[in-house]
Amino acid sequence: MLQRWGGRVASLCQAVSGYRVPPCGCQALLTCRHHTCPPGAGHPKGNTDSPGDGPMDTPPGLDTSPPSDQPRFVGGSRAWGRSLSPLHRLSQMLPPQFLSPEIQDLRSAESEEPLLTHSPPEGSSGLDSQPDGPPAPLGTAFAPGDLVIAEFKRRHYTEFKKMFSLTDSGKLNSNWGVVGHMEIVGKLPGQRLRTSRGFEFLLKRPSLEEYILLMKRGPTISYPKDIAAMLMMMDVSPGDVVLEAGSGSGGMTLFLSRAVGLEGRVYSFEVRADHHAIAKKNVSKWRSAWDVRSRNPWPENVHFINQDLSAALPTMGSVAFDAAALDMLNPQVALPAILTCLKQGGVCAVYVANITQVIDLLEGIRSCRLPLLCEKIQEMSVKDWLVAPSVRKDGTVSQRVEPQGNTESELEGNGADPQSDTEMLSNAVKPFGQVPYIARPLPWQAGHTAFLVQLRKIRAAPTRTEPEESS
Repeated sequence: MLQRWGGRVASLCQAVSGYRVPPCGCQALLTCRHHTCPPGAGHPKGNTDSPGDGPMDTPPGLDTSPPSDQPRFVGGSRAWGRSLSPLHRLSQMLPPQFLSPEIQDLRSAESEEPLLTHSPPEGSSGLDSQPDGPPAPLGTAFAPGDLVIAEFKRRHYTEFKKMFSLTDSGKLNSNWGVVGHMEIVGKLPGQRLRTSRGFEFLLKRPSLEEYILLMKRGPTISYPKDIAAMLMMMDVSPGDVVLEAGSGSGGMTLFLSRAVGLEGRVYSFEVRADHHAIAKKNVSKWRSAWDVRSRNPWPENVHFINQDLSAALPTMGSVAFDAAALDMLNPQVALPAILTCLKQGGVCAVYVANITQVIDLLEGIRSCRLPLLCEKIQEMSVKDWLVAPSVRKDGTVSQRVEPQGNTESELEGNGADPQSDTEMLSNAVKPFGQVPYIARPLPWQAGHTAFLVQLRKIRAAPTRTEPEESS
């Protein structure tokens, strides 16, 4: 067997050594696999390497023609015109002046006509030019009473982030400098402003998620990832009437208020007076800032009740709830009172901190024979990623390393500085496909926050009192 395989290898090596590749084929192999050699290039008669050469010898047994039953690949794409490379398909949507020479070569190799590029005017990076058309919308400028977030990042990481309300005589003091509130009034969200020390702060309006994470807290807040899952469990829609047991700091209350809309209502119960006051203050602060930034006022659909849930529900009359959100230490104690006001088929979304509370909740439902069905128990996890251009400590963008030999020795032999090109192009916009990226999870992640339990109110099937008649 070894002798037979050895003979085959020897014959194959002899056949390959006798095969001569045309010059254009060598160039295609050395540059890029997307370059193709047109028929007859470099050999006018179709069977010679160059004028004056003899016929190109094709060794016996070596078939160089593509099989007929296989799809032909032309210029790095299939025969029916679909590109194989996502980078190539993405480059088709970009203007030619933003493409690197390598991408331009790939595009020009597929078409007979060369790719025409238009260089931007001197002193311009090419990004400042805007196409002719209607002006871009500007949005609403900052005004006194508006909520603002000032953020400063250094090398992909946030070093300063603060939310505050604009006033006529206020100032933002930080280790990175001072900014007066009147300097921010009139600016648009997304603009940058220099501090007294020369640092640039990014100004933006807080989203509801950012407001909940940065607002003043009393008890521990429900994190937005858990709030979103609870809203999906309860399937809250505009016009619903929702019960909230445990106002906390008002985070869940704001999301429920936005979900039910103008025609809905939210009844938020809190037994502690200090937590009740903090929740009302946070909701009022968000509503006031919303009225400054938006033409449509925030709906006033939240009713705060500083009373025990079991004692307050019997006095509310004939209020029927479509869903209920519970964030309590012992939710199984309040379930019997909630079930009397919850609609048939309604969902209770329960927020508990540890798994022992989940066991106590299910045991309380079982021992009290409550008409509740546990549909799911979830623990939400979110992983944040960092995807950004690779930047050195001095702020310059790293160079893309080509898969070649020992480039450092070549540079040293030529007397070239390896960082000279990077320093010259640090302020210029590099073409598409020339900047290396880093992609990795952030070093800090939000771990376990809570267990979410979905309970649905059910009705047992009636028991049969008479035996079935036999047919």
